[in-house]
Amino acid sequence: MNPFDRIFNLKIKLIFPVIMFLVNNWTSAQTKYQKDFNEFWADINDNYAYLDQQNIDWKKVKQIYEPQSSRISNDDEFITFMENVLNELYNGHSSLNTNLPNSNRLVPSGSDLYLEKVGNKYIIKDIRKGFGADLAGLKPGMEVTAYNGKSVDEQLKKFLPKFTTQHTQKMYQYAIDMLFAGTHDIKREITVVENGKSKTFVPITYGNSNELLFSKVLNDTTAYIKINNSLGNNNLIAEFDKTLDSFFQFKNLIIDLTETPSGGNSTVARAIMGRFTNQLLPFQGHEFDEKDFETKRHW
Repeated sequence: MNPFDRIFNLKIKLIFPVIMFLVNNWTSAQTKYQKDFNEFWADINDNYAYLDQQNIDWKKVKQIYEPQSSRISNDDEFITFMENVLNELYNGHSSLNTNLPNSNRLVPSGSDLYLEKVGNKYIIKDIRKGFGADLAGLKPGMEVTAYNGKSVDEQLKKFLPKFTTQHTQKMYQYAIDMLFAGTHDIKREITVVENGKSKTFVPITYGNSNELLFSKVLNDTTAYIKINNSLGNNNLIAEFDKTLDSFFQFKNLIIDLTETPSGGNSTVARAIMGRFTNQLLPFQGHEFDEKDFETKRHW
């Protein structure tokens, strides 16, 4: 070995421990909020199904938000921060399992009206029957000109993804849905134009019923059961059984699932569907591709 090689090897031996020291100290110097954000970012990067489909620049998201995570000092700030990060996915099905008083209501379970932007106008396209917007008098076809006294366009910016400046129609629709769902702590004031006159409505956000289900007899041959957004409540099983048992004499049964935006769980689903079959039938099909072993599992 010539002298140059010895010097080069010596430098490598000296530099490598220094690099490892700096890396280890940088990792340990991270706050818990930085670590949590980085773990969340990695989980989405590795497992989220729609990054490519939605053209989400997830690496750009990390560049934007990772520096912000270092300045977070408490849990409430972190929750608000993560809610902002989730806007980058512009998908109402992505949400936290916790919230603050000033957090947005979940979409669609916390929504009571649906708007679309038509040209330069915001038009109510649908109303959730029996909920705040409906009870306040808002109707499909109305043009909304302001939300809480401010321009709709300006307020949408809060919910639009930051990883791009080229916002798509789907991004705008997500922002519209979030804005008009409102937050838990502030009353909504929705200003519309009706018959050429400006009018402001103040819908109270609450459900149309606290009951697990609603039932009634429609006529001599037909009964009706409406599930009140309770498919995730195991108490619905006994309530549904009792109601169904009382309707055995009817030839026709309508089960109304139009008020179930929160989805449900398999336990309730199996219990309800099981009442309509006398043999074992498949419920959900699952497939797992074990690529390392070149085989697929089905159950």
